[in-house]
Amino acid sequence: MKAKSLIKVALSVLMIGLVLYYSDLQKLQATFRSISASTVILVVIGYTIGQLMSSVKWWTIARSGGIEASYPKALKAYFIGMFVNCFGLGMVGGDAARGLLIAQGQPKKTEGVASVVADRIHGLTVLSIIALTTSLLLGNDRVPPHFIHVLLLMVLGFVGSWIVGPWILTHLPGIRSTKVASKLRQVAAIFPRDVRTLSIITGISVAFHALQISLHAVMANGLGIAIPLTTLFVVIPFVNIASSLPISWNGLGVREKSYIFFLTSAPALMSSEQAVAFGALWLLAVTATSAIGGIIALISGDLSSLKKPQQGGGRHTPPQQAVQQAATTA
Repeated sequence: MKAKSLIKVALSVLMIGLVLYYSDLQKLQATFRSISASTVILVVIGYTIGQLMSSVKWWTIARSGGIEASYPKALKAYFIGMFVNCFGLGMVGGDAARGLLIAQGQPKKTEGVASVVADRIHGLTVLSIIALTTSLLLGNDRVPPHFIHVLLLMVLGFVGSWIVGPWILTHLPGIRSTKVASKLRQVAAIFPRDVRTLSIITGISVAFHALQISLHAVMANGLGIAIPLTTLFVVIPFVNIASSLPISWNGLGVREKSYIFFLTSAPALMSSEQAVAFGALWLLAVTATSAIGGIIALISGDLSSLKKPQQGGGRHTPPQQAVQQAATTA
């Protein structure tokens, strides 16, 4: 296991340890026992449906950038990437894997990984805008003002880089190689800027995040907690943004601490034990859905093919190196 993965696991264990230390273990056991099987099934199914929606969005981005791939191929790559993210202890590796898989058979490896980068940036931007909009329209007594200010700066940065970034890529000084310039233009094209494509992927992204937020209402109902849906639409985007940071394994520890930070302060909407149960339910949904990618990878053999040499003596770019190259150029 690499040092980065060890640090993520250690941080997750530390944060979960702190959460459990300040929790009543008997109450925690009772909270877990109160969760019905129907709640678990609904959350897992809902989470899986959300990933299907997200895969369509990513496929749309990839195709708009010139990557020729059928939706079944993109769906397979998406779930295999989820599997690597979950069980390979690193989002970077999984994102690179799905980017390389969707571009298999085409000289577009960097563009494939860049499509995942574009998907991530766009999704985080939409989620941040949802957080800002709901905080403004629905009122906000649970998120500190400086969080809002930081999020606003993030949105401005994301939108600005999306608009200006591709132009900068194609106008970098000192690029004399026609091959390099052509590759940069292809990478820049991965970031869609036409109204139709942006409308489609933004609509899918809004629906996806609304579904994920609504699943928290299902979890709350399953635990017998009364949390207004308006509160969830204000708070959960911040929780999801925090847990998406690549500092822990699948957001473990970060997610639970975020629930506690936003939802247990006076007036408390849940206990710390219920916050842990929230996090456990979500992790179960992530793990169960990601396992589908493991089954697909086992049957197809696609994941192992990334390690095989290319015909003609070349080799595939290792996933970690490929995503670093895409992040540098994109």
